[in-house]
Amino acid sequence: MFKQKTIYTILVIASLMIFKSVSAQTNTIYFMDGIHQSLYLNPSYQDNCNTFIGLPGLSGINLQVGNNAFTFGNLFQEKANSPDTLVINFNDIKSGLQNSNYVIGSTAVPVLGLGFWLKRSYFTFNITNKTSVKLSVPLELATLITEGNGNYIGDDNPLVISNFGPQFTNYHEFAFGLSRQITHRLFVGARLKLLFGIASAQTKNSTVKITTQEKTYALDIETDMLLNLSGPVTVTRDSEGNINNIDIDTTDPLAYAINTGNMGVGIDLGANYQFNDEFKFFASVTDLGFINWHTNVINFKQKESYSFSGLSLDSINTDYSEFDAILDSLERFTNLNESSIDYITALNANIYMGATYELAEFMNLGLLSKTAFYQKDIMQAFTLSTNFTPAKWFSGSLSYTVSNKQFTNFGIGMAFKGGPFQIYLLTDNLNAAFWPKQSKAVTFQIGLNLNFGCGKRDDYSIINNKKRKKDIDFM
Repeated sequence: MFKQKTIYTILVIASLMIFKSVSAQTNTIYFMDGIHQSLYLNPSYQDNCNTFIGLPGLSGINLQVGNNAFTFGNLFQEKANSPDTLVINFNDIKSGLQNSNYVIGSTAVPVLGLGFWLKRSYFTFNITNKTSVKLSVPLELATLITEGNGNYIGDDNPLVISNFGPQFTNYHEFAFGLSRQITHRLFVGARLKLLFGIASAQTKNSTVKITTQEKTYALDIETDMLLNLSGPVTVTRDSEGNINNIDIDTTDPLAYAINTGNMGVGIDLGANYQFNDEFKFFASVTDLGFINWHTNVINFKQKESYSFSGLSLDSINTDYSEFDAILDSLERFTNLNESSIDYITALNANIYMGATYELAEFMNLGLLSKTAFYQKDIMQAFTLSTNFTPAKWFSGSLSYTVSNKQFTNFGIGMAFKGGPFQIYLLTDNLNAAFWPKQSKAVTFQIGLNLNFGCGKRDDYSIINNKKRKKDIDFM
């Protein structure tokens, strides 16, 4: 049983990654006390330590993969009388499809981090490598694969497939943050970001129109597609100008890793408001920005039409002329026009709104709303959490998240302190480790931070300082 569950866990993660956010941060971290990485979701967060140092590759590895259509159990099922064989479950796939189906993935790998107090302001600086991936599969394309084109007959009932294809972005983020107390109740913060794009794939246009003639069932196919690429990609063509191969150039990976030709800007904004002794309100917007892709740009464009009225057996048995004509027409669909025009990609923005209610001096309840924008798709999530700090060396959180029409996302967060070291581990989907077949997403964060001079500030903000908060008149 353990072996089978382990295999399912590996397969569900692999399948989610193959089919595909984002902020890669977990929702659970938003209200957790004493973790520096909380400011990535709300830059008004202020640490209670004089100095924070983030270690390369250690201070916060984040991963998020998921989809909005089906679980691994919906996608595959055990074959009857052969439980060791998995087959595609088309019935469950069709029942779970939506108008817009997508798989997302995102990662964030820290390169350098620094946080420090200067008088009554908290300053931060972070360098992070971020990756986001999205694959869109519209309902019409999924229906064509599972059911064919039988439901789309006639000139007035064409099958139009649009907004499909991959979106991929990898970039370096240099973020400069400031959080400051405005009044006794209000704290605001911002993070200004310089972005340097490393690689990108953007599906700008993707439309295929298929018209099936009512009497002859002949097919009229029209395409209008544009794919933008930037990165270590080389394209080779044959003597007739057709694309022969597309390769990844690995001769000088360092040159691409330190490329500064694809620049962009971004900003995070956040605020915390202490309403009274019990209630705090939070709001933030992250990843508002864009990247202008200028170096190593390739644009592939196709706008073609083709009519297929069937194939005569006589032509195959004689001169093959009709068959050759069909092959010549189909070859046009592999012939892409190539150019090199700059393009712009937007970051995947997020909006957070939430509140906490203090149950005891060391515990509160939190409610968080997250609205994530993935190009033309919007993903909504709600998280209810219990957050507690029973000791100076430990803080924790238990969370429940509703997202992607998935109602079984139970999360946990833990942070341990020992001297200047802090180790933390968080996930929004602990259940994926135990019931991988019923999971639509996997998210987790793990990291090691260095904190110095913790709990020694007299002017530490009322956001986290229980003693100072009680001394303020909120009436």
